[in-house]
Amino acid sequence: MSRKITFDELVARREQRENDKLKVGMLTIPGTGVGLEARMPPQKTVLELYGELGGAKDALEALRCGNHALYVCCPQLQDRALQKELGVDENPMGILDVLFTPVEQDQLGGDALRFLGLLPPLPKQNKPADSDGEPPADPGLETVKN
Repeated sequence: MSRKITFDELVARREQRENDKLKVGMLTIPGTGVGLEARMPPQKTVLELYGELGGAKDALEALRCGNHALYVCCPQLQDRALQKELGVDENPMGILDVLFTPVEQDQLGGDALRFLGLLPPLPKQNKPADSDGEPPADPGLETVKN
Protein backbone atom coordinates (compact mmCIF):
# COMPACT_ATOMS: atom_id res chain seq x y z
CA MET A 1 0.00 0.00 0.00
CA SER A 2 1.19 3.50 -0.77
CA ARG A 3 1.97 6.07 1.86
CA LYS A 4 0.86 9.69 1.78
CA ILE A 5 3.40 12.00 0.13
CA THR A 6 4.86 14.66 2.41
CA PHE A 7 4.88 18.41 1.93
CA ASP A 8 8.68 18.38 1.48
CA GLU A 9 8.46 15.62 -1.13
CA LEU A 10 5.90 17.64 -3.10
CA VAL A 11 8.17 20.70 -3.00
CA ALA A 12 11.10 18.53 -4.13
CA ARG A 13 9.02 17.23 -7.06
CA ARG A 14 8.32 20.80 -8.15
CA GLU A 15 12.02 21.62 -7.98
CA GLN A 16 12.82 18.51 -10.02
CA ARG A 17 10.27 19.53 -12.67
CA GLU A 18 11.86 22.99 -12.84
CA ASN A 19 15.29 21.38 -13.29
CA ASP A 20 13.91 19.11 -16.03
CA LYS A 21 13.14 22.23 -18.09
CA LEU A 22 16.89 22.89 -18.25
CA LYS A 23 17.79 19.29 -19.13
CA VAL A 24 20.65 18.90 -21.63
CA GLY A 25 21.92 15.63 -23.06
CA MET A 26 23.70 14.00 -25.96
CA LEU A 27 22.13 11.78 -28.63
CA THR A 28 24.84 9.56 -30.10
CA ILE A 29 24.70 9.12 -33.86
CA PRO A 30 24.62 5.33 -34.45
CA GLY A 31 27.94 3.83 -35.49
CA THR A 32 29.94 6.94 -34.61
CA GLY A 33 31.60 8.34 -31.55
CA VAL A 34 29.88 11.69 -31.97
CA GLY A 35 26.46 12.99 -31.08
CA LEU A 36 23.98 15.82 -31.22
CA GLU A 37 23.34 18.05 -28.23
CA ALA A 38 19.76 17.68 -27.00
CA ARG A 39 17.87 20.32 -25.00
CA MET A 40 14.42 20.06 -23.45
CA PRO A 41 11.94 22.02 -25.60
CA PRO A 42 8.99 23.94 -24.10
CA GLN A 43 6.26 21.89 -22.38
CA LYS A 44 3.77 22.73 -25.15
CA THR A 45 6.05 21.11 -27.74
CA VAL A 46 6.52 18.00 -25.58
CA LEU A 47 2.74 17.66 -25.24
CA GLU A 48 2.31 18.02 -29.03
CA LEU A 49 4.86 15.23 -29.53
CA TYR A 50 3.02 13.11 -26.96
CA GLY A 51 -0.15 13.52 -29.01
CA GLU A 52 1.68 12.66 -32.24
CA LEU A 53 3.18 9.55 -30.70
CA GLY A 54 -0.16 8.42 -29.30
CA GLY A 55 -1.85 9.00 -32.65
CA ALA A 56 0.75 7.12 -34.71
CA LYS A 57 -1.06 4.30 -36.50
CA ASP A 58 1.90 2.72 -38.26
CA ALA A 59 5.69 2.62 -38.35
CA LEU A 60 5.97 5.53 -40.79
CA GLU A 61 3.93 7.85 -38.55
CA ALA A 62 6.00 6.76 -35.54
CA LEU A 63 9.20 7.49 -37.52
CA ARG A 64 7.89 10.96 -38.40
CA CYS A 65 7.08 11.61 -34.74
CA GLY A 66 10.61 10.54 -33.77
CA ASN A 67 12.05 12.81 -36.47
CA HIS A 68 9.97 15.72 -35.17
CA ALA A 69 11.23 15.03 -31.63
CA LEU A 70 14.82 14.83 -32.87
CA TYR A 71 14.51 18.11 -34.76
CA VAL A 72 12.92 20.11 -31.92
CA CYS A 73 15.34 18.99 -29.22
CA CYS A 74 18.59 19.36 -31.23
CA PRO A 75 19.51 23.03 -31.81
CA GLN A 76 22.29 22.03 -34.23
CA LEU A 77 19.67 20.70 -36.67
CA GLN A 78 17.79 24.03 -36.51
CA ASP A 79 20.84 26.05 -37.59
CA ARG A 80 19.69 28.14 -40.58
CA ALA A 81 23.21 28.39 -42.02
CA LEU A 82 23.57 24.59 -41.96
CA GLN A 83 20.14 24.14 -43.52
CA LYS A 84 21.04 26.58 -46.30
CA GLU A 85 24.41 24.85 -46.87
CA LEU A 86 22.65 21.48 -47.18
CA GLY A 87 19.96 22.90 -49.48
CA VAL A 88 17.03 22.29 -47.14
CA ASP A 89 16.28 25.88 -46.10
CA GLU A 90 12.82 25.63 -47.74
CA ASN A 91 12.06 22.39 -45.82
CA PRO A 92 14.04 22.48 -42.56
CA MET A 93 12.93 18.99 -41.44
CA GLY A 94 14.51 17.70 -44.66
CA ILE A 95 17.87 18.04 -42.91
CA LEU A 96 17.21 14.65 -41.31
CA ASP A 97 16.89 12.92 -44.70
CA VAL A 98 20.08 14.60 -45.91
CA LEU A 99 22.16 13.67 -42.86
CA PHE A 100 20.79 10.31 -41.70
CA THR A 101 19.59 6.99 -43.11
CA PRO A 102 16.09 5.81 -42.16
CA VAL A 103 17.61 3.37 -39.65
CA GLU A 104 19.67 6.16 -38.06
CA GLN A 105 16.58 8.39 -38.00
CA ASP A 106 14.65 5.62 -36.24
CA GLN A 107 17.35 5.13 -33.60
CA LEU A 108 17.97 8.84 -33.04
CA GLY A 109 14.23 9.58 -32.98
CA GLY A 110 13.72 6.89 -30.35
CA ASP A 111 16.59 8.33 -28.32
CA ALA A 112 15.03 11.80 -28.61
CA LEU A 113 11.64 10.51 -27.43
CA ARG A 114 13.35 8.77 -24.48
CA PHE A 115 15.25 11.99 -23.69
CA LEU A 116 11.90 13.81 -23.58
CA GLY A 117 10.45 11.13 -21.30
CA LEU A 118 7.87 9.99 -23.87
CA LEU A 119 9.30 6.47 -24.20
CA PRO A 120 10.63 4.26 -21.40
CA PRO A 121 14.40 3.83 -21.15
CA LEU A 122 15.97 0.88 -22.93
CA PRO A 123 16.67 -2.07 -20.63
CA LYS A 124 20.24 -2.34 -19.46
CA GLN A 125 22.08 -5.27 -20.98
CA ASN A 126 23.65 -7.16 -18.12
CA LYS A 127 26.81 -9.00 -18.99
CA PRO A 128 29.21 -10.80 -16.68
CA ALA A 129 32.32 -8.85 -15.68
CA ASP A 130 34.55 -11.38 -17.46
CA SER A 131 32.48 -11.18 -20.67
CA ASP A 132 33.83 -9.67 -23.86
CA GLY A 133 30.33 -8.78 -25.01
CA GLU A 134 30.03 -11.76 -27.35
CA PRO A 135 27.38 -14.44 -26.81
CA PRO A 136 28.64 -17.69 -25.30
CA ALA A 137 30.09 -20.12 -27.81
CA ASP A 138 28.13 -23.25 -28.70
CA PRO A 139 29.60 -26.06 -26.61
CA GLY A 140 29.19 -28.47 -29.50
CA LEU A 141 28.60 -32.18 -29.19
CA GLU A 142 30.47 -34.31 -26.74
CA THR A 143 32.07 -37.40 -28.15
CA VAL A 144 33.00 -40.55 -26.33
CA LYS A 145 36.32 -42.19 -27.12
CA ASN A 146 36.69 -45.94 -26.68
